Amino acid sequence: MISLSFNTTGMGTQFCLDDGKNKFFLETEFSKHSETFFPLLEKFLNEHNTKIEDVDILGICVGPGSFTGIRIGLSVVKMFSYVLKAKCIQVNALEVLAYNIFDNLKTGDFVCSIINAGSENLYYQVFKKEDNIFSEVTSPRVCSFVQFEKIKQKLDAQYVYYDNNEQKYDFISLNNKKQNFSAKSLGLAISKKIERKQFIPYKNISPLYLRFSQAEQITADGLSIFKASIDNLNDIVELEKNADLDDIAWNEQSIKESFKNQSFNCLIANISGINVGYISYMDLGDEFEILRIVVSKKARFKGVGIKLLNHLFKLGKESEKTSVVLEVNEFNYSALLLYEKLGFCEVGKRSKYYHNKFDGIIMRKFLEE
Repeated sequence: MISLSFNTTGMGTQFCLDDGKNKFFLETEFSKHSETFFPLLEKFLNEHNTKIEDVDILGICVGPGSFTGIRIGLSVVKMFSYVLKAKCIQVNALEVLAYNIFDNLKTGDFVCSIINAGSENLYYQVFKKEDNIFSEVTSPRVCSFVQFEKIKQKLDAQYVYYDNNEQKYDFISLNNKKQNFSAKSLGLAISKKIERKQFIPYKNISPLYLRFSQAEQITADGLSIFKASIDNLNDIVELEKNADLDDIAWNEQSIKESFKNQSFNCLIANISGINVGYISYMDLGDEFEILRIVVSKKARFKGVGIKLLNHLFKLGKESEKTSVVLEVNEFNYSALLLYEKLGFCEVGKRSKYYHNKFDGIIMRKFLEE
């Protein structure tokens, strides 16, 4: 089995060719992907006496990173897979970055990968080394430098980061390893998934965009909140598609069943006719228990979640509730910081509540008069 992998998400391009006996690598520090990708690929394959028709498995890095680079990489892998009937493996850029120091970590160690996202924002993801592979502790996320300064206080991890503008990172005082994307770490990340047969149909390969262009972003101007009913089932299902991978998303059936409970309530946030988030909760007599809060990726960092929560607090006070309780993944650092900012305090834990691996933190906020 011959695998060919490539990464076009950064400034350069990385290729890895694995013929089952040897791995061959090619790296460029800078590439104008639209002009250089195919000449580089042709040269790389010729140097190692391989034809594209010989390839059985295609590996692709799907982002985050350059929008143009991601689109080019995905177009190429889908075209080749369709023509060659090749199997596909996808990894993300944060994963590739983490594998740069895989051999330097002990089993049980945590590593946080970071990529400069520009505009004083960064992408990050936390991994844990176990069973000779990285497991995902968090899904890929985006946050501001200011937010990450606080998140970093909760993290006990080594850091690797990719940055085309080193000075930007003085803000978060990273003293660990600055890394470039490497063809070797790309090949390692792909090979780990090949070993576990984590193939996906080429039609299901999708870009990992954690940020959107300004034209795609939604501002929180004119946000309204309304009470949902079973008639809004499809709206809520669509919003659940924005749930993070390390969350426990609700499916259509579970949402439908919840509406049969008279204590169940749901609020949807809407901007100019577009549903941008929702919060569901139970009325437990003297308190509200939040079940779900999901914000559309296009509307994140616009205060939508805060406005939903504040609206719920207002309803709680009006109905003379004493408190609001919720539960959150222990590794959902951004959510934990938000809840603490809004006055929630930790009151308990649910052991291995998330995917039988990570604890759920129970938090409560008392509603003042």
